[in-house]
Amino acid sequence: MTTECLGVVLRTTPVRESDLLVTLYTDSLGRVSAVARGARRSQRRFSGALSALVLARFQLGRRPRGDLWSLDGAEVVREWTALASDVVAHAHAAYVSEIVGGILPAEQPEPEALSIMVALWDSLAVGGPSPGALRAVELALLELGGHLPAIAQCAACGATDLDVGAVFDPARGGAICRRCAATSRGAGVRPLEASTRAYLAAIVDARLAPSSSVPGASLARARALDLDPRFTAADRGAGRDALVASVVALVGRPLRSLEYLAKLGAATRRP
Repeated sequence: MTTECLGVVLRTTPVRESDLLVTLYTDSLGRVSAVARGARRSQRRFSGALSALVLARFQLGRRPRGDLWSLDGAEVVREWTALASDVVAHAHAAYVSEIVGGILPAEQPEPEALSIMVALWDSLAVGGPSPGALRAVELALLELGGHLPAIAQCAACGATDLDVGAVFDPARGGAICRRCAATSRGAGVRPLEASTRAYLAAIVDARLAPSSSVPGASLARARALDLDPRFTAADRGAGRDALVASVVALVGRPLRSLEYLAKLGAATRRP
């Protein structure tokens, strides 16, 4: 079986002396693992397509009943490799790659996931890193994975009275009202202030607006929330922490890109 598809590299792992195990996300196959024979010895056959921040057309083959694909060739379609010079932008891109690899099932294609990644790279190239844009991407990918957190109503009972005593519980699906919060005791549970919920709701609205059917338009609207005077830095930080908790709970392991972003944030706060 041989196929050609558009996709991006999520991760590469050295195998044997000269091969690479490449994890791709593609438009027609979803997340796949493929062996690129000789890729460590020579990049010529793959023309730079095995780098991060590259959209490429891949030629993949697989024997009947085989588990792994073979990566037979690749051609670069577009690239955003200049983003590697901005450590925060590169970390945002790496984080999204980890989300896609961690929460979307293997070989179940979601073409929108590829469009979301490309839209983020375009957004980073044009305007640099944006917390609002990253929150919109988190929500979009959580939704594609079937795990969009509840924000407007209690995930446990459906109540909409969340202004007092609500918490965010990633294990139970998002916002939990005061009455149901007594049984939310797991890791990642945190208070959900009304202002934080309003910020997250604004991110959702940016994604759902009629002009935001294209991922790039949605990210532009979400980026504008970075300077929206309705929300404080504390609101944005609490919204970030809630969505990150949802992502980590689904992936089930620490994410290297998040650890790196935390170190970058700590470094910028030093006197």
